[in-house]
Amino acid sequence: MTRHAIRTFASLLVVVLCTQSQHARAEYPQKPIKIVVTFLAGGSADVLARIVAPKLEAAWKQPIIVENRAGAGGNLGAEVVARSEPDGYTLMFTPPPPLSINPFLYKNMPFEPEKAFAPVSVLGVMPNILLVAPHVPAKNLKELIAYAKANPGKLTYGSQGVGSTPHLTGVMLAKAAGIDIVHVPYRGFPPVLQDLLGSRIDFAFADASNSLPQIKGGSLRAFAVASPKRFPGLPDTPTLIEAGFPDFQSATWMSFSAPAGTPDAVVQKWREELAKIVQMPDVRARFADLGVEAWASSSEEMKRHMQSEIKRWGDVIREAGIKAQ
Repeated sequence: MTRHAIRTFASLLVVVLCTQSQHARAEYPQKPIKIVVTFLAGGSADVLARIVAPKLEAAWKQPIIVENRAGAGGNLGAEVVARSEPDGYTLMFTPPPPLSINPFLYKNMPFEPEKAFAPVSVLGVMPNILLVAPHVPAKNLKELIAYAKANPGKLTYGSQGVGSTPHLTGVMLAKAAGIDIVHVPYRGFPPVLQDLLGSRIDFAFADASNSLPQIKGGSLRAFAVASPKRFPGLPDTPTLIEAGFPDFQSATWMSFSAPAGTPDAVVQKWREELAKIVQMPDVRARFADLGVEAWASSSEEMKRHMQSEIKRWGDVIREAGIKAQ
């Protein structure tokens, strides 16, 4: 085969592939789409997915089904998506655990996150907030830490499960403040909230979406925010950095992923549509009410963010010797 013929063939191949990509992009979607949420109904991931779903339906004229598959720190739902056809009709919407935390917790992971999924977009980010139940005598973070030191092993804090960012944030606080506190894992935030309100646990870290309604309603108190600077939704609440804990940062990020091998054109169509949705006035208002910083990142940005979070939480988990229960 001559060099000219090879160049001609290569050029034709590029044209064919580009044409196929454009065709796939134009034709998608042609049937209902399922979004698998990896945690319980009523939690922040579920709420955000159900804000976005009707907007996708309106844009694409296809049903968008939101399905909750909770369990194993999000691994159950993630495995469903990892094993799905990579055709763009089953996607995962999840907080960090299945993508950046669970590989350090579970001895036998059912998938390798960086190989099993095609990053689509980080939809939004929420700082984790320290919520304190009404019965706790402390009035601020300093008093809470003093109370914990005076009562080692007696203060309890809840989270959505072992390895969730609220759990790991509590681990970080215990180390930074030199306190002995007891972690109580749940399968999602709704039961955490129920036990906080019922004074069966003492405090919890929770993302802004789960926290703000309770704080603004006066049923729970916010003692600190785990963000680099003060959170606009709670301007009078200090950060943990301000409280004397340098570099103390923790946020919950919600992202879409597709099974590995999903066509790039389909992934890009999702990315572009999500970028439009988060700019809609009603969505922006709803996100603001929930304390969500909209992002709609690119796939590459999501990949880099995921890698940085793998480093952050991997270090915390290894140092504390945490394992899935």
